[in-house]
Amino acid sequence: MGPQVTTDPPGDVHVSRVGELEDQLSVRWGTPPALKEFLFQAKYQIRYRLEDSTDWKVMKDVGNQTSCRLAGLRSGTVYFVQVRCFPVGIYGSRKAGIWSGWSSPTAASTPHSERLQSGSCDPKAGEQNSTLRRELKQFFGWVRKHAFGCSSMSIKLYDQWRVWLQKSHKTRNQVDSTRR
Repeated sequence: MGPQVTTDPPGDVHVSRVGELEDQLSVRWGTPPALKEFLFQAKYQIRYRLEDSTDWKVMKDVGNQTSCRLAGLRSGTVYFVQVRCFPVGIYGSRKAGIWSGWSSPTAASTPHSERLQSGSCDPKAGEQNSTLRRELKQFFGWVRKHAFGCSSMSIKLYDQWRVWLQKSHKTRNQVDSTRR
């Protein structure tokens, strides 16, 4: 077998928002120069991770296009994106290709979710999210009050809190029903 063929990672990787879509980012990149010169075809892979995570998600089958959309992302979050390339179908040759290195990480952030912030005006759209956020806020406040500086968050503590929350919901609902 002759030498294996590889290329530099794709250059000028751009990551940008897709309008106001809070769970998507668009990725574009340039074909490595070596591929242009040799009329190679290439296939690409993308990987991305949250800013504060070491866990890369790989999109394996991007095919030979030089742009791609990441979906299902978290809103208001910074992502790092890298692209690599695999030379295939080398013109007039049967040499095996190997993956290039990954491009240097490009960062971009998804838009903040409007729904979460305006959950109060549009009860339907933000309802679940804002309820969850309110509950989490309450939970952390409650833990600070009741956990006496013990920082281990235990499920038991959460259970106790749920009990407390249900009680406080009951009393609140009674207040609400007298108001009606």
